Amino acid sequence: MKKILISIIIISSLIACNSTQQNVEALEKTSENVATLNGNWKFNTIYGMGSNPLNIIEQKSDIVIDNNDKSRIEIKGKWKTKKVGGRGSVFYGEDYLTHSFGINEADNNYVRYKPTIIKTGYYEALVKYPFASHLTAQVNINHSEGKTSEYVSQRTDCGQWISLGIFKFNASENNYVEVTAITEGVVAADAVMFRPISEEKYTEAKEQPNQVYLSEYNDSDWHNLKVPGHWGMLNSYSNYNGLGWYRKEFKLPEGWKANSNEKIRLKFDGVYHVAKVYLNGQFIGKHRGGFTPFDFEVEDQLNFNGRNIIAVEVDNRNKVGATWNWGGIIRDVTLVKNNEVRINNQYIHATPDLEKGTAALRLKVKVENNSDKAKSISVKSIISKEGKISELAKTVEVPANVISEVVLEEKLEAKNVELWHFDNPELYNLETTISENGTVIDSKNNDFGIRKVEVTDSKLLLNGEPVRLGGFNRVSEHRYYGSSEPMEVLEKDVDLMKEAGANFMRIMHGTQNKKLIELCDKKGILIFEEVNVRDLGNPEFTAPDYPLAKHWLKGMVERDWNHPSIIGWSVGNELSNHYEYAKTTIDFVRELDPNRLVTCVSNSGQKSFSNRKTDPNTEVDIIMHNMYRWQGEPQVIIDKLRSEWPEKPIFISEYGFDPYPTTSLDGDQQIFSDWNEHWRGKNEFVIGGSLWTFNDYRSGYAATSQEENRVWGLINVWRQKRRMFNRVAKEFSPIKDIEVRDLNLSKNKAEVFIPIRGLNDYPSYALNNYKLEWNFRNTDGKVVEEKSIELPAINPEDKTWKGEITWGKLPKDLLDLRIRLVSSTGYLRYEKVIPFTVAKSPQISSVDLGDASARVFFEKVPGATEYLLRYKNDKGETVESFKTITNAIELDSLTNNKEYSFSVIALNDKGESTSPNTVKAKPNGKLLAPKIWDAFITDNKIVIGYTSEFEDTFYNVKYGASKENLDKEFRSNVRGMMTIDIENEDAIYFQIQREIGDKKGNWTQIVKAEKQ
Repeated sequence: MKKILISIIIISSLIACNSTQQNVEALEKTSENVATLNGNWKFNTIYGMGSNPLNIIEQKSDIVIDNNDKSRIEIKGKWKTKKVGGRGSVFYGEDYLTHSFGINEADNNYVRYKPTIIKTGYYEALVKYPFASHLTAQVNINHSEGKTSEYVSQRTDCGQWISLGIFKFNASENNYVEVTAITEGVVAADAVMFRPISEEKYTEAKEQPNQVYLSEYNDSDWHNLKVPGHWGMLNSYSNYNGLGWYRKEFKLPEGWKANSNEKIRLKFDGVYHVAKVYLNGQFIGKHRGGFTPFDFEVEDQLNFNGRNIIAVEVDNRNKVGATWNWGGIIRDVTLVKNNEVRINNQYIHATPDLEKGTAALRLKVKVENNSDKAKSISVKSIISKEGKISELAKTVEVPANVISEVVLEEKLEAKNVELWHFDNPELYNLETTISENGTVIDSKNNDFGIRKVEVTDSKLLLNGEPVRLGGFNRVSEHRYYGSSEPMEVLEKDVDLMKEAGANFMRIMHGTQNKKLIELCDKKGILIFEEVNVRDLGNPEFTAPDYPLAKHWLKGMVERDWNHPSIIGWSVGNELSNHYEYAKTTIDFVRELDPNRLVTCVSNSGQKSFSNRKTDPNTEVDIIMHNMYRWQGEPQVIIDKLRSEWPEKPIFISEYGFDPYPTTSLDGDQQIFSDWNEHWRGKNEFVIGGSLWTFNDYRSGYAATSQEENRVWGLINVWRQKRRMFNRVAKEFSPIKDIEVRDLNLSKNKAEVFIPIRGLNDYPSYALNNYKLEWNFRNTDGKVVEEKSIELPAINPEDKTWKGEITWGKLPKDLLDLRIRLVSSTGYLRYEKVIPFTVAKSPQISSVDLGDASARVFFEKVPGATEYLLRYKNDKGETVESFKTITNAIELDSLTNNKEYSFSVIALNDKGESTSPNTVKAKPNGKLLAPKIWDAFITDNKIVIGYTSEFEDTFYNVKYGASKENLDKEFRSNVRGMMTIDIENEDAIYFQIQREIGDKKGNWTQIVKAEKQ
């Protein structure tokens, strides 16, 4: 009887119609032939196809088997017992087991967890483990319907219950969950849980995957979720790993009609990580790879006269390295309409003649004929830059069902050539059209640059200039937007990177957002783009041909090969046993794009077993090496690389110095300056370095902060500068200092000396079209005088620039003189501040109270470089806090219910501020409230970023439309960031509180969140 009822429920669900089906809006066109599918989609998950570890709490009915439960586990092979979790990770019970696997040892080394099943039933199986090095530990579930294998990275989600799926276990059969591995690495076996579920729930979950993509399926109770975006924007899916379903209902744009001479492609710019696409109930295709674009022809599946339903199953379980696996449709989705003959792609390369000033252009246009007849096609390409410069044309015969490559060549005169450079990012435009019988049937538009990149055994030459450059690895994400990254995040990051001195970098693992690459073109950053291959033991990659890696490389290269910012490609990062892989893929990339450098980023070239015959550094155009302290002394590493490969320059593609101890913005690393000295004035073949990392990033990796962020960056996940930012900006400046001599305010002038970094210094490059700007401020921070001068061309050989700055009549209450070196593109390259007096005293705005603790907030003041807090301790002694660059100072080791007088002091080179504002407060024994990092409104959500502690269980929020009426409440267990749905409000007031078990803390001060 139960099975009949279930069938009735499912059929009813399928028949039910969405409430919006009768008024489906047509898609918006972004151009005549392109319609966007971005915007609001429906989203949901199916039980048993993934899980959020934060929401898994053990229940009395669960069957938990620990590795010590000898009666219910079977151990084969030599497993060691450990009582301390790797990298500070936690585990179940008193200890756990580990084994170091070789290749194909699974049959002889495993731990099997065998539940006592008295009656045949249905269970969700879950596994828990501490940190182990294996990236693809294999977990086999033996159940009544066969054996299912899952793979887990034991470097992430440590100490949490991870769902393996739902299964039927027969009481008379040999049921077990087995932990093992088929590839090399250390595996941890800790505990397994079996959670009973009902037959109805099991049956419904098993049948749903065959229903949710059907047009008639009722998704009215699904979540609303933005595309581009990710499902972590929903609190209940903040840590979800598994399969998620998207659905969108739409009509085609008005005027789009069925036409046998046209093709329509459904294009995704990025879905992390595996996508299965359905349209109007039909399976369209599958794509694997979270960062590469893909498309399908769909004209035969579309309904041109009414409602269409697209459904996408997304799987984010691929976890690579320490970065977060942001699950979802993370980049743009479009429908693109073309004639049956279209421009598939175009590739332009410009080779400048540096002596004559001319440039040779070579353009390849791929014309795709999808008809069953040969076509005579006219190809016309126009080169322009503030007006038309040149026109290239050719008529070709394109056979039926063939992609033909049309080559056009041109030579630009010197008067029309302006070289692209990171300080002069001049762009040209290429617009190509194809015509048949005089009618234009397709067009394609690309920007490009004219520049020459060469390498010698010791140098990187840009347009003939030897340059040594610095940059960053930028993790492509934001704590709320994830890897969907809207334009405002990308623009802010590129501006901040340029401000911090970035000119050249290995930007990140994985094909980047195309909008980021366009910004690097416009703002001037040289980059190596890298395919997301970081572990050849991953079952996705199959030797010896590596078809998936080649597919990703082809998608990356052919999408981005016209960008002048990209000067090279990387085929992978920190791989092992990878000579053949690297050689195969490097050769493959050189065939795709013979005009850029190719490398494979390494962290093993310094090892004793690495040599010309075993290491792919032999095959690369430029050695890119990731250097960390665990490898040894920098000079020893550099010496080994140089002695083995003396004919190739070296770029330090990553160098970092462990995470900061806290998420505080006061983090700094003197060692960064120390390491730069290893290539200053020596090791001239080290042409630059790329710091790990530009930004903090979310991570499930072991030893990650309480807020689930890896704390490595110059900025945090909310784009706030850390103290380290200014250090790096100075280290990456092309000058050493700005020296001001004979400064006499009454004389209205002073001498300025700027020592220039030389050819063998770091960084080193010419300064063309730079400015020197200076201003005076009064004690209120108001600029009272400002001037600038254009600097002449300055080369590294010039050693020093000497000049003069002048000013008019100045007021008496001067605060400081600020002198700035500004690049031709408007970015600060160095700042010297000369204070004339101490800063004014900061005003304390509020105090958050806690258990023997307090957090004092104050208003920052002009001219202060840092702040400290002063008070008397229980012994009557005057105590000073740490120094901060932020607007808050947190204190502990206080006494509850004792009154303290807190004073905040501003500091600069002239000393301390005077007459400080003082506030009295008493710690009250309750939990200190979280610190609010950021709060804003977007997508009809309040987004709140806040500090977390490992022991926190929940966070409570009171909010409302005014300070006086916080009439709504919200509760979440998400660490570091939460979202709250609202309805079209532009501003919301709120406060937040921590909760540990049944213990509730103090509330924060009331904070205002506004619409971005």
